[in-house]
Amino acid sequence: MTMQSLNDFLQQAGINYVVYDMGRRMVRLTPQQFNQFENAANAYPTPLQQHAWLGIIGWQKDDKSQHFIWFLKLPLDELGKINPLARDELLHYLIEQLGQQLLSSDKATTTEVELTALPHGFTPGEDSMAMFHAKAAQHLGQPPSRFYEHAREYLSGQQGYDQWAFIGMQGLADVAARLDQPDNQDLLQQALPHLPTQPFGQLCRFLEHETISPQLAESIINRASDDKDPENSQVNTVVALRAIAGCSNQNLRQAFIHKVLAGEYARDIEVLAAISGRCWEDLGNDTLCRVYLNVLAINTSGQSGFTQLLKDLLMIPGMREPVMQGLRDPDRSEELARALGQFLSQLGA
Repeated sequence: MTMQSLNDFLQQAGINYVVYDMGRRMVRLTPQQFNQFENAANAYPTPLQQHAWLGIIGWQKDDKSQHFIWFLKLPLDELGKINPLARDELLHYLIEQLGQQLLSSDKATTTEVELTALPHGFTPGEDSMAMFHAKAAQHLGQPPSRFYEHAREYLSGQQGYDQWAFIGMQGLADVAARLDQPDNQDLLQQALPHLPTQPFGQLCRFLEHETISPQLAESIINRASDDKDPENSQVNTVVALRAIAGCSNQNLRQAFIHKVLAGEYARDIEVLAAISGRCWEDLGNDTLCRVYLNVLAINTSGQSGFTQLLKDLLMIPGMREPVMQGLRDPDRSEELARALGQFLSQLGA
């Protein structure tokens, strides 16, 4: 068999695998999405910083106990499609370094494969790693970590909500990844009003990768709006925006985004980055997109912040048209017209 892609390589080696996006929200890509991307038929669905950030779990057929995990950061061209040179370089490396292992009878050695030394390999941050391991364990049918029950006890209030420093990060990630398990959502909704800023933020950073119920999203929004925590309200706004990105009720999420864009932290670059980085699909709404762009033009980081977030949005498949419509709006602010002019002059320089 001629091998022209990572899929070809793993299929010939008898490896089953799943692929997760690691850039925006940790969501599983369908086999069709990944294959079309690898073959340069389609743009990557969720690019970040002109790269596809991938987490791959592979295992020998019918034996998930023998598995491996790879993290890959693949560059994209100006159309958001895979850079074929990077793909071919990766495939050449795999064939040269791992081909004999994967194609031999001794396939257990695939568990020892490390790609962090490869130019296209990367090591996720601590939060992302914890969440990925939580998702991987669930997908592979493995139990959660030893920190899971301790985290559940903390969320129940048994130890006191001020005892957050003793809770393992992996345990909170496991709870977030297992919202379908008995009592986990109830535990979260019970705990949210009482959580100090640090564990609230940590939990939100895990929940952003999950589909959450409107009830849980409302609890998160209410906690973020808690007047008893004014010095941390900006931070709470950012993490809440990220956490409700996967809320199943789009109207609830968009109402909160509208509220934030009319509030005191609207111009904050971290707030605006949370909206476009995690809730970008909501900017497909014409009205919301126009409001966002006008606020982005007066963000706290100036022209550099405007340029960076606008470029990022325009790279996402399906976002170019609504963003361009917002930029061409005859009722756009003078600040937006000025920022757009500078943006276009930079492109032409």
